Formats: sequence, structure tokens, C-alpha cells
Amino acid sequence: MKFRVNALAIVALISSTTSFASMINSSSNIDVLAVDGQKANKSLFKSKSSFEITDNQLHQLVVRVSEIVRYGSDRSLYESDPIIVTFKNTNEDLMIVAPKIENENDVNNFKANPKITLTTKSGNPIDTKQEILKQEGFLPGVNLIGNLSEYNASNSIASVSGFATSSLPTAMPGFAKTQKDKIVVQGENIAEQQLQYWFQQADKETQTRFINWAKKQK
Repeated sequence: MKFRVNALAIVALISSTTSFASMINSSSNIDVLAVDGQKANKSLFKSKSSFEITDNQLHQLVVRVSEIVRYGSDRSLYESDPIIVTFKNTNEDLMIVAPKIENENDVNNFKANPKITLTTKSGNPIDTKQEILKQEGFLPGVNLIGNLSEYNASNSIASVSGFATSSLPTAMPGFAKTQKDKIVVQGENIAEQQLQYWFQQADKETQTRFINWAKKQK
């Protein structure tokens, strides 16, 4: 009897500490840009269109839909704005899918209702919260993680506060401690911080040209 009790206790302990892995597969027209607040890198992916998450907590993806679209007799690349998809993982493998976009009408329909579908491998729908990630500042695509961090700190529809991190060196309001060779930025938004950051990165001649240009914009 004592052996049975000990065995059950061990099983319970293992169950409580085991991480259940789920494989997420995406349709061919989806590019995964970020996972849980971090840029998606090659090491994350098991293949070109699949990657793994390992717990049953809240997760967040940022995806973009890309398709070669027919506009009359011409064809061109359509890329959607980044879409944030937040969901709670299950123990099943998941499939994330975007509708097929083949022509201008499909593009307009998707822009009006940019919804991504998330289902289990068995076909059951997974509840999600979704929203377009607005891009701000210089080279918004390059600063996707910074914009995502700002979004996650905003208490918005699909935000997760735990994924809010600073992508640029920042200073607390009211403090501007400077040291040699150290770039310090302040500002109320990403755009302002980036202006300061790149200004300090520039040489003196570029800074002077920028100041002269800025004065003309008043």
C-alpha cells in the first residue's frame, strides 16, 4: 500500500512539472514575424512553416499574410499589415490559417476583415484575440519588436503585458544621465525615442544637416 501511495505521488509530481509541447503549423501564405514578444528566428522553426510551443499558458504570435495577387492582367505581391494573434495553448497540435487571397476583391475583403483562423489538429476552433499592429517610427518593419512591446504595454485587445520589453535603451522621465560613448534616449513614444537614438548615432555633419532641415519644417 505504501509503495502504491509513493508511486501515485511520483506520477502526480511528474504531471505537475511536465511541459506539454504543441506543434504549430501555418498555411503557406502566412509568415510568422514574432512569437511571445520576440522576433521569430530560424532556430525556432522545425520546418519552413512549423514551430513548437511548450506550455499551456497564454501565447502571442505576430503574422503577416503574403500572396501573389492578380490585378487585372498584372500580378504583384500583396503583404498585409502585421496581425497580432493571442491565444491559450492546448495539448494538441495547432494550425494557423489565413484565407486564400487571389485577386483585388480578395485583398479588399481581407483588409476590411483581417481575420486569422486557429484550430486544433482535430479541427476544433481555438479562441483568439486579434488586432492589427500599427507600425510607427523610422523603418517600421525593422522596429516591429519595439512597436509590439509598446502595444503589449497598452492594455489593448490582444496585448500581453508580460511580453512588453524595451527594444531601445531608454531613460526614465526626468533623468538624462550621459556618459562617454553611451547613447541615452528619452521620449513618450517609439518615434521620439528613435529620433533621438539615430541623431546620436550620426556624425556631426549629419546632425547639423538634420537640425537645419528640422528648423525648416516649423
